[in-house]
Amino acid sequence: MNDYRVCVIGAGSAGIATMKILVERGVDVDCYEMSDQVGGNWVWGNSNGVSAAYNSLHINTSRKRMEFSDFPMPAHLPDFARHDQIAEYFAAYVDHFGFGDRIRFRTRVERVRPQDDGTFEVSLDSGESLFYDAVLVANGHHWDPRLPEPMYPGADDFRGEIMHSHTYTRESQLADQRVVVVGMGNSAMDISVDASYHAAATYLSARRGVHCRVSRFVS
Repeated sequence: MNDYRVCVIGAGSAGIATMKILVERGVDVDCYEMSDQVGGNWVWGNSNGVSAAYNSLHINTSRKRMEFSDFPMPAHLPDFARHDQIAEYFAAYVDHFGFGDRIRFRTRVERVRPQDDGTFEVSLDSGESLFYDAVLVANGHHWDPRLPEPMYPGADDFRGEIMHSHTYTRESQLADQRVVVVGMGNSAMDISVDASYHAAATYLSARRGVHCRVSRFVS
């Protein structure tokens, strides 16, 4: 399939897994990644400016459930590894299977346009346009924060700060504040715990009740 060209957008977990399979099958594949490293959303302080990672982030499933089947996570990692350990694992995955030279870093895909012959024109922020037989979009959806529309009643008159979890990066942002966390998803629960240690007061708002259980593996 050397004459079949594929473009992969994003070098996060899905992008690198896709790359590995395509390279193994002899497909001519290029990957474009806005950042200067692989790992996507798991890179705290990612140079691409769109990672939703925060400094206390850990995986919420055990490493045995999250690891690639053909590349186990190192045994010395904790069951619920930190963001930096996951990012290092993804980088090691690329190195191990040897397709890092197929990833073009600091490159943004600006547009993908279907052509009459069934191919796709991929336009880059460098001004280049390249043509591929297939395009796989693997940039995820956590890079784009979404707030309620319409916003909560009274939000325009609120004198405090309204932030999306995407813009939360460290506990100091909440220090000595009275914090309300809206929702009880994974990020909400993590940030609520952070706030409980650093904020003046922490409240958790949810539209319906949920059952919370502390994992016996977490100390």
